[in-house]
Amino acid sequence: MSAEMPVVQGAVVAPGQVQPGVVVEATVLQPVAVVIPQGAVVGTVVAVQGPGGPQNLAVPIGYKPGMTWNVAFPPAGHGQSLGLNGMAQLLGGADRIEINQKVNRLEAASCGCYEQKNRFEVKIGDKDGPVVMTGQEESEFCDRCCCKPHHSLLVHLSPAYDESNVLVTLERKGCECNRCCFSTKPGLGCCSCTEACTEEIVLHEGKVEGKPGELDTGKALAYIRQPMQCCAAGGCTPTLDISEPGDGSVPHAQVTGPTCFGGCSELCCENHFDYTTVGGAAASGTITHLRPRGCCETCKAACTDSDNYGVEFGPSATPADKANMIAASIVVDYMFFEIDQGMCHYDAGNQQIVITCFLCFCYGCLIPCNCYIPTKADGAPPAPESAAGAPPAPEGAVLDAQPVAAEPPMRA
Repeated sequence: MSAEMPVVQGAVVAPGQVQPGVVVEATVLQPVAVVIPQGAVVGTVVAVQGPGGPQNLAVPIGYKPGMTWNVAFPPAGHGQSLGLNGMAQLLGGADRIEINQKVNRLEAASCGCYEQKNRFEVKIGDKDGPVVMTGQEESEFCDRCCCKPHHSLLVHLSPAYDESNVLVTLERKGCECNRCCFSTKPGLGCCSCTEACTEEIVLHEGKVEGKPGELDTGKALAYIRQPMQCCAAGGCTPTLDISEPGDGSVPHAQVTGPTCFGGCSELCCENHFDYTTVGGAAASGTITHLRPRGCCETCKAACTDSDNYGVEFGPSATPADKANMIAASIVVDYMFFEIDQGMCHYDAGNQQIVITCFLCFCYGCLIPCNCYIPTKADGAPPAPESAAGAPPAPEGAVLDAQPVAAEPPMRA
């Protein structure tokens, strides 16, 4: 935390007092360290005296009373616009951001069995930078528990200081437990051969609500699609095509990643996904899945599916490119880093511990490279040859055997 960052003590108040603004020019945000007040829980709305006046904030997941939450506020007289302009306002001239997926304690305690809605924080610079945006997943409980990580969902991206003012909505058409094979995307996670087994994300301007896959695309900003790679060259490279409305299937940019990633390799290796505009000589940005920093993050990575991503913007990146890279980071997390069963899990059917070393991308499929540790005994040691067959009869027992005829005596 910087020395010049003011610390403001929050106070619990009623929600609904902050009104979104209409100013669209880029602004310089001012970081404020907000101390979570005593008695506040997740979702409690607290009033914070920001540079432009009082603002209402909802306590996010992962914060307890007494903890400090660094939030970036606009200066006095400046409001917040929607869509790409609003994201450009919040990001300003930043050339690097970090996206942190928050850990839900109930999900961690249940080892992922009780899947909760994901929440993301977008920070300027690194993990110690101020939070400028939050992303909140909205999905059905049954879909999360039965179809994760391929479930249908919406993710609302909004300013950290006013989550009611949604800038961009991410819509994912996924699997739904109530419709099973008749779901919008029943084949996610298989070879990418048909539309039913390829990912598709739609970026909408502002807040959009409804059933994923059935929303109006009139305010669509971009489409992020997984190409059909089952018979294409380069099928061992994970790829996402990004196109603008009206371009049809012509991609404006592509995100390409490594062949091997995930598993235990996350503890020591970083995985880079390049964002390149079509026809561009160099990458316009890079999305990096970060390795853990310190013991706490190592435990989090080993025990949960929460991940951290660093996004670097190139000099030629436009506001649309920056928004696409943030959205692509969330898509990469759902597609590639939440799909395994953790670095280590127990296979009760075969009574063995399964350790996932890494995952290999092959024409749309993620093939795990596993090590197996058996936990069951293979039985008693083999008996010696002399004891082979039936167990010996107890002493004095009469054997039920057929009589053997005596051989005739030999003549001289």
